[in-house]
Amino acid sequence: MKNLRLRSLQGLSFAIALCTSASALGQAAPSASASVETKPTSRNRMLEEVVVTAQKREQSIQDIPISIQAFSGEQLDAMGIEDQTDLQKITPGLNITTQVSYVITFLRGIGTDAFLSADPSVATYIDGIYFPFASNLAQQFGSVERIEVLKGPQGTLFGRNATGGAISIHTKEPEFDSFYGDVTGRVGSFDKQMLRFYANVPVTDDLAFNISAVRAESDNYYKGTVGTPPRSIPRDESTGVRAKIRWQPGENWDIRLAATRLVFEGGGSNIAYTTEPSALAATAGVEPQTGYRGALDYNVYTETDPNDVVYGSVLYNAPWFDVKLLGSKQKMDTAGSRDFDGSPRALSAFDTPDQFIESESAEIQLLSNGETGPSWLEWILGGYYYAGISGFAALDFYLGGIDVNNGTLLGLSLPLGLGELLGDIAPLPNGPLRMVGLVGTNSVAAFGQATISVTDWLNVTLGLRHQDEERYIEKSTSGLLLTDGSTLPLLDNTNNATDSDGNPYPATDVTRSLSPKVSIEMRPFDSDVMLFVSWQEAIKASTYNSVSIYDSADYVKPEEIVAYEMGMKSTFRQGQVRFNAAAFYYEVDNLQQQFVSFFEGGVVALQNAGASEIYGAEIDGLVQLFPSLIDDLVLTGGISYLHARYEDFSNASGYNEAGVFSNTNDFSGSQIIRSPDFTVAASLSKTWGVPGGTLEAAADYYYTDDFFFEPGNRKLSMQEAYDTIDARISYDYLAWDLRTTLSVYNLTDERYTNGIFVTDFGVQRTIAPPRAYGLQVKWSF
Repeated sequence: MKNLRLRSLQGLSFAIALCTSASALGQAAPSASASVETKPTSRNRMLEEVVVTAQKREQSIQDIPISIQAFSGEQLDAMGIEDQTDLQKITPGLNITTQVSYVITFLRGIGTDAFLSADPSVATYIDGIYFPFASNLAQQFGSVERIEVLKGPQGTLFGRNATGGAISIHTKEPEFDSFYGDVTGRVGSFDKQMLRFYANVPVTDDLAFNISAVRAESDNYYKGTVGTPPRSIPRDESTGVRAKIRWQPGENWDIRLAATRLVFEGGGSNIAYTTEPSALAATAGVEPQTGYRGALDYNVYTETDPNDVVYGSVLYNAPWFDVKLLGSKQKMDTAGSRDFDGSPRALSAFDTPDQFIESESAEIQLLSNGETGPSWLEWILGGYYYAGISGFAALDFYLGGIDVNNGTLLGLSLPLGLGELLGDIAPLPNGPLRMVGLVGTNSVAAFGQATISVTDWLNVTLGLRHQDEERYIEKSTSGLLLTDGSTLPLLDNTNNATDSDGNPYPATDVTRSLSPKVSIEMRPFDSDVMLFVSWQEAIKASTYNSVSIYDSADYVKPEEIVAYEMGMKSTFRQGQVRFNAAAFYYEVDNLQQQFVSFFEGGVVALQNAGASEIYGAEIDGLVQLFPSLIDDLVLTGGISYLHARYEDFSNASGYNEAGVFSNTNDFSGSQIIRSPDFTVAASLSKTWGVPGGTLEAAADYYYTDDFFFEPGNRKLSMQEAYDTIDARISYDYLAWDLRTTLSVYNLTDERYTNGIFVTDFGVQRTIAPPRAYGLQVKWSF
């Protein structure tokens, strides 16, 4: 089967290349050229050119010497993209999975599954504001103008911890010229219901606001019971609101303010069953639960109430340069619970009744505007500030089967530290182990970038960012939660930490970094073909995992990357053909990794992966097929090849093939987690003019090679290669501006996982949804 998939992959690569070459060669033929010039503008939404701000100013995506894929709101709708987890279907090299209601993002082999204390390595920005949340970020996008996926380190301009890249989401801005909006309703499988509203309201010639609201709910596609006594899996419900206001008090001023609120509750991705029990679990009578039906003895849920963000920007067009100020204040409160053993046995569970993050940020940018200074120089200078505190004000861990007198856990020897800790407490009080773990951050940075036009076909870009980031343990304690609600203290590790080698380390650490960038952009042939090469460094600050039961907090070193890249961007036939390609090589030190084991100090722990090597190549493009014969038949897609390996990962903590935990493993030579060798995305769409409007049909194909969820590359935690097909057909009735779309997802009912959670009790798989259907109606007014 795998050979068959590889042959299909090679065939698809050849087909895309052949179509691209044929269309490119066709531009020299006078008859074809004349045919294109006399045709009306295409109605296919995929042909829309996207303007991006990947370099903090508006530019065509084909004019930026950066590997980037961008999609307008209309294109996302045309491709059936509803939330962040769907982006991997249209972006080769991007891997997005969920784990314990967290979104785990890897891009070109760079990412982190350390979702509790470490920031994501692929940063998320909304309207230019950095969002540190990994939890519950997979929300519906709402009123989106465009989404940009910036590949490779973004250490200069986006800076903070973006060693893998950045996902930049731009929502619609208020406009002054007219009142308009849309209402979207969607129903589908698993009693899915969604209603979204957007309106743009001009107040005066220089004051306007818009509002976007969404309400969604559905049954979980998992069937079974949770809790004792058993009850049905809770329904997922979410509500989100975003309001934006824009004011231009003078021709040189543009002031924008926004506020968002998101509320979510339900089972979410916390619903997962242990499919491969460990020896420990088997001793306790845990049996495998596969498929979409099973039972959990614990009351599993997730709740975000609320996620509040206030942000804004002020732009002043001075005579010499533009000045832009940005700021934000963010707060997220989350609660939830997880059945740690993933079975109907009352063995282990954890509650997070009080998890939160509070942060604030500010940024100033000075940008050249072409009004003064040499015409051959374009530059930006800036400063950035970020402060935040995040973690668990309370995390309760329930564990049954402890025999304090014999020093055993379900018949196995207790970890040494825990045995000593509990040995003085007999009998063991009735209640969970309560942990408090909070980590603080203070970060300041200065950055600059300049592009010099050496000739009319050669540009050189130089960038530099200096950053000081302090991480500190705000609180790290453990105790026993008693039946009266009080806590019996056990350990206070607020001032204690150990590094990956087990050596004592201070509870405060400062990462000072200087990240340079050099890129060269060339157009030696004509303006439609750009070649570029780049070299840059980026760093992700050190951090702590302060959640521990019987050991010191974990300190991990900064994650550092040196990246080399060369690429090409090209446009032919007046935009009917776009072909982009890139090859890259990364040297990475100290990838920050997470593992889960009760036998290593607590529920979770962090470690550095030593040295890693990543190299690969990507192509993406668009082709309007046979334009002289067929109107509006468009093929889009791309292919990513990735070789991502741990070069030096000795003395690593993790599980062997038998599921036994140890901290003396050698994972050197293993494939980096969540980094498949090949991924392919392709979409074929066609639009017809029909009575009353337009008819649009599309089919999407996504393929990923196999990959692993553990650095030890155990077969038990491997995701085998799979492919999916989605399809849609829609009719746009122009008189009413009403578009109706019928969709089918996972047409072949492929069985694969959205994420894997590995514990001492075995492997829990969150299976992706089966085949599903949806009907959407969107009315624009």
